[in-house]
Amino acid sequence: MLYLIAFVALSCKDGDQNRHSTPDVDGQSENAETSGEQEFTSETNANSEENAIDLGELMETMVVGSTKGSAEGAEKQRMIKSDGQLNIEYLKSDAGKPMRKTLAKIAEITEEEVALVLTLPTQTRNGCTVTQQRIYMDQANNPKIQAYMDSGQASQGFIDIINEHRESIKKFEQELLQKTKEAKKEFLFQNKSWIGLADDKLENGYLDTRKKLVYLPLGDLSFADSVIAFQPGKPGGRTPEKSLGPPESLAPDAILDCTALGLGGVLTLFFEDNAIIDVNGPDIYVFELGAIEPTNLEISKDGQNWIDVGQISGGTASVDIRNFIEKGEVFHYVRFTDLQTDSAIPGADIDAVAAIGGALRMNLNSAVLFETGSHVLKEEGREAIAELGAKMRNIKKAKVTIEGHTDDVGDNTSNKSLSQKRAASVTQELKKVIASSAHTWQEVGYGESQPIVPNDSDENRAKNRRVEILVTPS
Repeated sequence: MLYLIAFVALSCKDGDQNRHSTPDVDGQSENAETSGEQEFTSETNANSEENAIDLGELMETMVVGSTKGSAEGAEKQRMIKSDGQLNIEYLKSDAGKPMRKTLAKIAEITEEEVALVLTLPTQTRNGCTVTQQRIYMDQANNPKIQAYMDSGQASQGFIDIINEHRESIKKFEQELLQKTKEAKKEFLFQNKSWIGLADDKLENGYLDTRKKLVYLPLGDLSFADSVIAFQPGKPGGRTPEKSLGPPESLAPDAILDCTALGLGGVLTLFFEDNAIIDVNGPDIYVFELGAIEPTNLEISKDGQNWIDVGQISGGTASVDIRNFIEKGEVFHYVRFTDLQTDSAIPGADIDAVAAIGGALRMNLNSAVLFETGSHVLKEEGREAIAELGAKMRNIKKAKVTIEGHTDDVGDNTSNKSLSQKRAASVTQELKKVIASSAHTWQEVGYGESQPIVPNDSDENRAKNRRVEILVTPS
């Protein structure tokens, strides 16, 4: 990988010393023994005037940067940036051509091979999941590189760089696999009812910036799906959408790809295809960049009535809601409020928010299922239920709760009766599609009592007229 080239160059500067400090593959510093490493000395290149390199100038350009222009300009014109990361854009640019040529000489590979190496991901331990590590491996195995490897023209130095790069990715993938298995075992030990519900096609383990792995039985479905409201704090509140979906990278520049609340900022998120429920152990996991700034957390069923779960801060990324709710309650909203603690980067920086053992939640629009005022399924509705049932067939054992909901038009008694009958119609049809004796079934008619949005417009009333299917451990 590219850091190997940097290692060689760094070892050149003081070849007579026994130890030196170099950046490792994660951009951190470690001491490395020079014994056993290939030293690049004047004797090595004595037979080739063309290969002579001014090492002092090389090191200045790599680590200090060009002395011309501003400090920002120098940052852009050096191979290794101040944060220890490779400056790929510089190396690929016309200005970086002399450095590419120098690197080719140091690593004993061709300039064309340096260009190929630059197509690789610069880090191999930044993936939060096994899936992301496999994406890195696909990049390392891209057809252009593999074709060149197979052509017989590749230098041994290039082959060694590619093979070590691939091996590093594979090793970290295996570490993540092992950690995920251990975390899954612990979760299922505490939540034995999830044994039949955990789906190996969905489940995954996710690393946070503290390198702690959390197992999520519903995988990517576990994360918040949409931003309901954002009140940016000052200074620095920005990019609320960056808190949605799973975390993507542990790279040092991930801070640029998260939501910054800013001092006093408020962020409200909605879980659409899943929901927050209470399991044994933590129920919500907040993927924050660095230590969590003091932040208040609330949860809600409807986005209107809130339960204050309290303050999260410091190293606390997981939250247990058991002491704040009634058994069996289901929540769709979370709200974070920064408590205005000043720091180097003001306000909490949220990368992702997950329901650890959340309910699988599917929403069917009543307009698709029924005619107005009716509980008899339309053909279009039967087709929608069949499609939904196909997605549930991999679930071996679960409790399936069918909830009927209406808007606030009409009287409450009639709405409750209609919603109950609609829930029963969907239950009967879904049982035909799934036909599993391992599932337990429950149907509930809530009428107009649990809107997901205020009934203040035709559009919102249409959203509240729905049938929800919640899949939870039995």
